[in-house]
Amino acid sequence: MATDPTLSARERRLIEAVASPVLVIAAGNDAVILAANPAARRLLGERAAARRRLAEALGPDAAAALARAIGAMALNGAGAGVTLDCGAAGAIRFELARDPKDPGLVVATLRPEGAPPTGAADERAELRAVLESLPVGVELYDRDFNALFYNSASDALFDYAGVAIAHHDHWWRLAFPDAEARRSARQDWRRTVAAARADPSRAHMAEWTVRTRDGGDRVIQFFYRFLGERYALVLWDVTEQRRLEAELRSAARTDALTGAANRRRFGERLAHDVAAARAGGGPLALIVLDIDHFKAINDRFGHAVGDDALKAVADRAARALRRDDMLARVGGEEFAALLPQAGRAEAKTVAERLHAAVAGTPIVAGAVTLGVTVSLGVALLRDSDGAPDDLFARADAALYAAKASGRNRVVFEER
Repeated sequence: MATDPTLSARERRLIEAVASPVLVIAAGNDAVILAANPAARRLLGERAAARRRLAEALGPDAAAALARAIGAMALNGAGAGVTLDCGAAGAIRFELARDPKDPGLVVATLRPEGAPPTGAADERAELRAVLESLPVGVELYDRDFNALFYNSASDALFDYAGVAIAHHDHWWRLAFPDAEARRSARQDWRRTVAAARADPSRAHMAEWTVRTRDGGDRVIQFFYRFLGERYALVLWDVTEQRRLEAELRSAARTDALTGAANRRRFGERLAHDVAAARAGGGPLALIVLDIDHFKAINDRFGHAVGDDALKAVADRAARALRRDDMLARVGGEEFAALLPQAGRAEAKTVAERLHAAVAGTPIVAGAVTLGVTVSLGVALLRDSDGAPDDLFARADAALYAAKASGRNRVVFEER
């Protein structure tokens, strides 16, 4: 509520000129009528005079119901509508809207229940009802970005507790608590608004991850458009869509059984790491790992046990690698590990740690305990490698050398 709620003489003259019944109410525990135009006084009687308590004008029950409706309204937004029994005046529909600059001031447009809609105020009420029914947020601003209207879908996202957003500038710190993210988004917003001013024939979109009223972060598309002297903003929540897209991207690049990267993602990372090593002059190592006698595990215990063994090997191998290394499943029982910035000594340490992590402790797969061993081949990037596949081919050759020499061991490529 305003500290000293008053209306200027000009504001009072404008209210007096409105044909529909209008009250201006200072909301609170003991709501007071600040202004009642002649149409409202004719409808409610002279008890609806300025500076009269709402309970005196409407009766205690109707005033209490109206106070509850006002209290339930968002600080920002389109307002609310409520029908009240006003005694001798009968049932009256109150369409309520807060003053965007002082949410404690409420403008009520009145219409006897059952009376046909007439006048601009009723048309606005009907338009507001349409906008309220939309599943997307709608916000309207004047040319200086003072708030004129927020619908309920917008309030569901951005009606922050205890904060009235009377101007677009007031929203940024709430939606972007991180200063750097806020700075970047505002730069993007300025570009988008400039484009919307230059081309008002269409909406211009920006997409950001923003903090919403419930304290969570959601991905919202903001569509900006200038309509004459008004500025319209439509909000589309695409959080779920973006989550599903991320899951699909991850599924396309991840082995479904083990959670390791799949062969496609491995190929992309191999090409990237080879190019980075060549550009920076750093080393790069590749380990190829194969589970020994894996077919015998499947044949003896079944594929469910085999799958459990694969998952356990992938988990142990991933834990044995360094933070920036990548593990991928590149075949049925074959895995590859990329080790950026690893020379021969570092690659040897990691390979031996990986071997021990898998083979050092039996694997429990369902009701079966397996002593699983692995063979590993290791290769280092050479200046003579013409393509990323050359590095993989040499690591794979080292793997076959490990298998040929008895399995359950680490073998480096021949220099």
